[in-house]
Amino acid sequence: MTLENEQVENEIPDSVTRDIAHEFNAIVDSVDEHNDFIHDRYFRFAFADPERMAELLKLFSRRNASLREFLDTIDLKTLRGTPENFSSDKHTGSADLVFEVNLKDGGVTGLYVGIIAEHKSTSKDKVLLQISEYYHHLFLERKKDVPVVAFIVYNGEDEWNPLAKTHYAEYPKFYHDIGYPFKAVFLDVGHAIDDAELKEFSPFTLVALTAMKYIFDVEKFSISFREAAAHLLRLQNTDKGRDFIKQSLSYFFWKWPYKSEVIKMDSPEALKNKGYESFGEHFFNEGVKKERERIEALDAKRADYLRSIGVSEENIATMLALK
Repeated sequence: MTLENEQVENEIPDSVTRDIAHEFNAIVDSVDEHNDFIHDRYFRFAFADPERMAELLKLFSRRNASLREFLDTIDLKTLRGTPENFSSDKHTGSADLVFEVNLKDGGVTGLYVGIIAEHKSTSKDKVLLQISEYYHHLFLERKKDVPVVAFIVYNGEDEWNPLAKTHYAEYPKFYHDIGYPFKAVFLDVGHAIDDAELKEFSPFTLVALTAMKYIFDVEKFSISFREAAAHLLRLQNTDKGRDFIKQSLSYFFWKWPYKSEVIKMDSPEALKNKGYESFGEHFFNEGVKKERERIEALDAKRADYLRSIGVSEENIATMLALK
């Protein structure tokens, strides 16, 4: 998309924005704030669709060489849920999502790969053991002799990477590469996603990832989700689109009951008067903030070096001002 086209798309008449705000608020009012939403249910709802799961994998492959290598071997257009992909809120013993996908060069044998996607919102040290039980139930017991890739999709508040820990660390190094019978990939939705990339994907994926990324921060959620939802309503104002927003809001109210007024979208005039950041402004301002922090850290290192070679504070201040 060119800058000119992007500007045209963003120049939405106030009347259209007002209509979208009215419809969004009607959706907010239709959600039961006293719901008994289960955390993993939203991940299943959002990414059981193979196209959205494929978008999630493509997004993370931009920063994960191992995932890029995996995607190079498969035909993502053939990604499909399996008959075992039936996990419900009350079901135990099966992974959150299960897929199959064909190899690009499967030949007459029709080679395919199994995929397990497991969602976590808190750090669980035994997640790989848990997935190994799913692997046994979903593949070995069903005599599916295929390689399996397991994705751990995490959107918790704290930094966590279950793959960073050495497997069998208490054993000599010889044993460290003895692992589980599947490849494991960690996808950190809460911390690793570059927000500016989200708009390159479908509005449904934008809404889902925005909800998961900001679920633990009511202020950022209310700012970013409103524009993500407006983007979906603008591009696909259908029963499916409205229901997707409603399910996402159920997820929000699961975590933040009685916050319906916080999430509501104001009129264009009120938005300007209250000084809310738009979705795009929020990401731009975050980028400016990070760049400022980078420059300040670099200046601090320069100042320390200059002090170490005897330069006076006055001269240091002058040199940094002239850079």
